[in-house]
Amino acid sequence: MNTESISQDEINAWRDYVLEKIVENLEANKEQIIEQFENMDSHKMTSKEIHQFGLLDFDISITLHRDKKKSFGLGLGFFKANILR
Repeated sequence: MNTESISQDEINAWRDYVLEKIVENLEANKEQIIEQFENMDSHKMTSKEIHQFGLLDFDISITLHRDKKKSFGLGLGFFKANILR
């Protein structure tokens, strides 16, 4: 299949699916990720502080390389999701 035969809806569906899988992975492994950070963090930030200061509220974006502009910017395919609350 060449890129000329792919609709924008199909591209968006793929991007949404990949983003959903990333979010699911982060949610499923949240405590393990935090624990690993605690173990390696030179600042000694704790899980309690990560939760208390809202550090689990962030955006994740996916930009397909094909959508990147040649100049500075996020590109046409910029999507984001709030996760891990």
